[in-house]
Amino acid sequence: MPDSEPSCPVLTAALHQIPTSCGVYLFKDKSGRVLYVGKAVNLKHRLSSYLKAQGKLNPKTTLLLQKMAQVDFLLTATEVEALILERNLIKEHRPRFNVVLRDDKNYLCLRLDLHEPFPRLALVRRFASDGAHYFGPFVSSAALRDILKVMKRVFRLRSCKDKGTPKRTRPCLNYQLGRCLAPCVGLVSEAEYRQAVQEALWFLQGQNKKLVRQLRTQMEAAAVDLKFEQAAILRDRLAAITRLIDRQSIATPSSKDQDVLGLAREGDQALVLLLFVRRGMVTGRLTYEFSQSDSSDAELLDAFLKQYYTPGRLMPEDILLPWPLPDQPLLEEMLREQKRAPVRLLASRRGHHGRLLDLAAENARAALKTLLEAKAQGEPLQELQQRLQLPRLPQRLECLDISTLQGAQSVGALVSFSDGQPNRSSYRRFRIREVEGQDDFAMLAEVVRRHYGRPGQALPDLLVIDGGRGQLAVVVKVLTELGLVAELPVVGLAKAGVTTTGKVVRDRLYLPGRKNPLFLPPGSPGLLLLMHLRDEAHRFAVSYHRQQARQEALQSVLTQVPGLGPQRQKNLLSRFADLTAIRQASLEDLLAVPGLPRAVAQALLDYFNNEKPKPSGPQSAPE
Repeated sequence: MPDSEPSCPVLTAALHQIPTSCGVYLFKDKSGRVLYVGKAVNLKHRLSSYLKAQGKLNPKTTLLLQKMAQVDFLLTATEVEALILERNLIKEHRPRFNVVLRDDKNYLCLRLDLHEPFPRLALVRRFASDGAHYFGPFVSSAALRDILKVMKRVFRLRSCKDKGTPKRTRPCLNYQLGRCLAPCVGLVSEAEYRQAVQEALWFLQGQNKKLVRQLRTQMEAAAVDLKFEQAAILRDRLAAITRLIDRQSIATPSSKDQDVLGLAREGDQALVLLLFVRRGMVTGRLTYEFSQSDSSDAELLDAFLKQYYTPGRLMPEDILLPWPLPDQPLLEEMLREQKRAPVRLLASRRGHHGRLLDLAAENARAALKTLLEAKAQGEPLQELQQRLQLPRLPQRLECLDISTLQGAQSVGALVSFSDGQPNRSSYRRFRIREVEGQDDFAMLAEVVRRHYGRPGQALPDLLVIDGGRGQLAVVVKVLTELGLVAELPVVGLAKAGVTTTGKVVRDRLYLPGRKNPLFLPPGSPGLLLLMHLRDEAHRFAVSYHRQQARQEALQSVLTQVPGLGPQRQKNLLSRFADLTAIRQASLEDLLAVPGLPRAVAQALLDYFNNEKPKPSGPQSAPE
């Protein structure tokens, strides 16, 4: 191409309109879809650099400029604002040419609010600047629940979900099992309960020596006073705490919370590993795969930091980096403003920092090796493209499922997989509106029409229907009406089972225009991926159906109380966790609900008091 001819006419023509201010720019294609989002201190200078680097651009950027048909920009007052806006736009549009963090869900944390009269340990997924203590994140929910189980037995903090301390006439079963101190019925003073809270806080903060010393002192004092039963209880608590401490591995003498980043590469495959170090102990790790990435290591880490540490996510005091980043001071300022507390990005390899970074890098290499070995055993996407004769690689899969019980609380669910992994940000739920009674086919048609009939709705590379020939025919008919049948490949995946003649059949696929089902080899990567997709859709649909069923059951009870309209029911549900909590509430608790008059609160109390008692034994059920 001659030097006088611009390498990107669209960018050249738009350049004279671009200001020299700080902001964010967006490259879009002909249809208006965002291809790339970037930030710059000087927008004109940054966009000019694309034209000045003719012949020096990498293949990815060259392809981006070829597909770009429009340039937009948004101005910001500061660099930090530009950084935040860039992150939000990437998360919203998920541009093809940006490094995108696919699985950005929040993991479980423990919350302990010392401002409550009788604090409780709660499981949460989002961090809030509310003055409470947060501990985590915990990658394994099973491991976290094991810890909670031990903590209930050792510290005996209440676990009921009521807002505030419930007032009851008798303790729940957790007290009888030795898992709660029962502050709700006054069996423990606030000072004694506070002591148990302090011990739980020491444990969660890693002050194990102080906790063990305190328990041992209390045990010996009880033995001296001949309180042998109390001394035995303290002995058992001390043994349980010691066993839990022994399972934790010390990684650093520092008591700070730290996240450690490691990165590994093999060809165009890259993997970022995040190592969680809490109070000097390694508590877990997360891995994020980036396929077909020709971005530099610094670009990958920069994109990861922007997209992972979003509002609502628990942030450590220190984040250890394997090397310095160009925007490191700016990123540090953004994270500090977000947390409202100091956050340090450290690239130093001295002392224990270096040992932690080496550990993260070693784990990243091992995780990438395992990932590549698994891929070498079989590429499920390539297999599906070949066996189903798809026009393109099915990088984006979607699956629909319906969940109902004799036509009641009917819901639909859609799950999405990207590159063989769940993409939870694209999951969708649907309440069935147009169908009454038990008609799964009509429900499926409604969900397809509502979702794929929306203007501008992105289409997957393959739509999987949980069902056989009948369900597939319904979906194909709706897609034909929408004019999408030629653009959207669809298959039905029928479960293994026994036919009416007693013949055992395994999982099979039904394709449009084909009479007989298609059987993939048992255990083939493509079949296993589709089964995983279908099972995830079924799980998502069933969980939503149960949620709707519980809500409708609660509302059906509340509608029987005079004066409880929809708004007052909503206020009650926002104040109390469930029907059990409302049933156990006192008149004072009910009067604290906004907009609930005394007469209606008394009517609600009378309604529950007049209910026939259920044969549940001498104790109420545990929360």
